Amino acid sequence: MKYITRLFFMLSLAVFSSCEEKMTKGEIAQIGIASCRTLAPFIKGLGFDPTRSGFSTNEPTIMGLVLVQFPRNQADSASRKTYQDRSWAKYGWMGGITSDIDGSAYTAPLPKVNTLDNPLSQMNKIYKVDSETGNMAVLSELPKPDSVAGVVPFAVLGIYYDCHGKKLYASSVAGSTRDEEKGVIYVVDPENGDVVDKLEGHDAIAVFVGGITGEKRLYFGSARSSNIYSIELTKSGKFKGDVRKECSLENLGPRGDDKARRIRFDENGNMMVFGVEFNYSLAAQSEKAETSYQFAYDRDTKKWITIQGR
Repeated sequence: MKYITRLFFMLSLAVFSSCEEKMTKGEIAQIGIASCRTLAPFIKGLGFDPTRSGFSTNEPTIMGLVLVQFPRNQADSASRKTYQDRSWAKYGWMGGITSDIDGSAYTAPLPKVNTLDNPLSQMNKIYKVDSETGNMAVLSELPKPDSVAGVVPFAVLGIYYDCHGKKLYASSVAGSTRDEEKGVIYVVDPENGDVVDKLEGHDAIAVFVGGITGEKRLYFGSARSSNIYSIELTKSGKFKGDVRKECSLENLGPRGDDKARRIRFDENGNMMVFGVEFNYSLAAQSEKAETSYQFAYDRDTKKWITIQGR
């Protein structure tokens, strides 16, 4: 009987493994480099130039999401214009923005200076701007912290849409305290807002999916240290294997202890990291000096080497 049970388990495991979709080397290498993002159709109807327009959450006097048409050159400031749908200002200040293959945009609340416009109870959410209508509404309500006592005044710090797996990745620190790391990286279906997987126990800011190392991996920048970590992903975008350290911003740049706010790959597969000072304090959120760092992947040693930002 024990033999039959063990045989059944092994057969089930083999079937599960064989059902996992395979990826070609060429396919993996383009993840994070080849972009699928397009401009939302509704933007064209507003009379904005699609070649120099984009969403912003950094307008100092406009709360929420804003569409900005940037000037052709710095001297042509008169051609800069903004637009804001009423639904974009309803939910307080917003943080990171990412967009998908259809032009829909995704963002999440991020308080500026205080939490008056972004109460903790309403912060752990992801919002979607529909590419056709331009209306912004809640896509996904992530779990609320068990208690607000001593928790940090933040929730979703990073958000990224993976063109390859067609999934959203959101890093949340909701429920974490200065002494206890309770962060979660969520994998979200952008069609319905369902959480399809999660990685618990990591306070992260930047999240990004790339495949230059030969594996499809989620890269994330720690909110508690200057380290950048990664974990392997399946083709559909779920977590697989263990977390490992990739590189660090420690002792680099003008401050020496930056946290990775944004991670991207350039056309050559180099890792571009944009670092800022971060210590869970609201006071420093309104104006942040950002420093860029660049790392190249050494295939012989299988390590990332610093090539900019020393």
